Amino acid sequence: MSELWLTTHDGRTDRITLGNGELVIGRDPGCDLCLEDVGVSRRHAVIRPDADGYVVTDLGSKNGTQVNGQTLPFARLSDGDVVVCGTRSMVFHQRATAVSSTSVVLADHDGAERSTHYASARSEPVLPQQRLQVLYELSDRLTRLREPGELLDDAMNICFDMFHFERGAVAVRPPQGRNVEWPVIRNATGAEGELTISRTIVARALEQGERSVVVNAETAGIDPTVSMVQHGIRSALCVPLEYQGQILGVIYGDRTSSSACYTDEDMDFLAGLAKQVSIGLVNSRLHDERRLKLQLESEISLAREIQKQLFPASLPDNDAIHIAALNEPGRHVSGDYYDVIDLGAGRVGLLIADVTGKGVASSLLMANLQAAVRVTLNASRQLDDLLDQWNSLIYRNTDAGKFVTCLVAIVDPAKRTATIGSAGHFLPYLVARDPNRSHELTVDRGLPLGIDRVGGYYSRTVELGPDPCTLFAYTDGVVEAMNGNDELFGWDQTRDVLHQGGVLTPQPMLKRVRSAISSFCGPTPQSDDITMLAVHLP
Repeated sequence: MSELWLTTHDGRTDRITLGNGELVIGRDPGCDLCLEDVGVSRRHAVIRPDADGYVVTDLGSKNGTQVNGQTLPFARLSDGDVVVCGTRSMVFHQRATAVSSTSVVLADHDGAERSTHYASARSEPVLPQQRLQVLYELSDRLTRLREPGELLDDAMNICFDMFHFERGAVAVRPPQGRNVEWPVIRNATGAEGELTISRTIVARALEQGERSVVVNAETAGIDPTVSMVQHGIRSALCVPLEYQGQILGVIYGDRTSSSACYTDEDMDFLAGLAKQVSIGLVNSRLHDERRLKLQLESEISLAREIQKQLFPASLPDNDAIHIAALNEPGRHVSGDYYDVIDLGAGRVGLLIADVTGKGVASSLLMANLQAAVRVTLNASRQLDDLLDQWNSLIYRNTDAGKFVTCLVAIVDPAKRTATIGSAGHFLPYLVARDPNRSHELTVDRGLPLGIDRVGGYYSRTVELGPDPCTLFAYTDGVVEAMNGNDELFGWDQTRDVLHQGGVLTPQPMLKRVRSAISSFCGPTPQSDDITMLAVHLP
């Protein structure tokens, strides 16, 4: 019968028998093997039997399924293959085999201090030339890029060969957190049961970076401790896995039958090996972080492409009305939103909105609003009623920390009117050829969408007049653009740029404003989404 061996967070090895049915692995409690790991998808992978053995198939997981260090959608399993889901590593065994030590137990060893020598983290290891040469030869093997489980297992192989460990274990701290896991536990005698280690020497290695050697108490002329006699420990070594002052874990090994005693030189040699292992472990973690970062960047880039498709594909540009828009996210995806909807009979529905915050969460809320706008905005609806409806939607689906400022308008070129409503958003500015005729349109501004269950919004229809004019709407990323001196671009400067050259056509107007913002900010990175919408009536 084949098995899957999973090392748990407390160092225990769980053996999952693979039968004739499939084994679904994931974070969902309904999975056959439930792994509580943020890197594991709800339904991550499945292992199934076939005529030639077992195969593992990724179920479209977010982070992928690895087999022996390679991310694969499908793989046939062979004895000893390592399957990784998230940060959890499992070993496939073609046939059930006897297991060695299955867990680590930290125990208080009464009087252990009498038979243990500690070396401070500040004291440099002292090694003869021969052992320094061995460390040099092992450097490439222990620091090259590979999976953490493979690295630590190989490190334990070296320790058993070099120090003739009879029992050994490696503890590591996850990149985030203080608790340790025991991914490698080994017993050369093949005996099942618990590997008992002194809580004191492990704690001093983890917390103070001290390395230690436990001597053979009888040989050293010391009364053996009760714990040493009870657990048969004759001599032991324990050193920290340390990199640039950070303790990543420990390596421990002991002898239970040999009377030979470890020395301070053995302790220093193991510390030298642990330095190399620590570099390899950090390399592996940095590689994983880079891989996840690239994957996240790829997903965010895809999200931005999808978001672009939510904006109007084309804008009205005819004898009666010309419209232009600009949206530049402060990050990869935007929390700003604009829309232009044909309402028939030449009328156009306009909307510009700004979701609090930046990034993915804001863009998702924006998409939610966009869907509601596309379904509900039509020429027969009163804008104040629409704002009430959208407010209820946002209020129900977000917490108190998220809200949306929103400006909505219906422009009728034939009547040369604009009906506008605002939910806490900047009011549109009417740009005329004569600056003295330019002014901000007025309407009672309600609260942003999502703040209060009861909206109470108002709309107003204004006359735009017979002369050519342009309505300019914007989000706070325009007026709050900041330069290196923490100065804001501001509304006065925005208004001055709108009137430059007396050109009212929308596309050049938006380019002019954006260029002025760039010149003002200089090399200072854009901190917020910038969105502008201009509607010109000839």
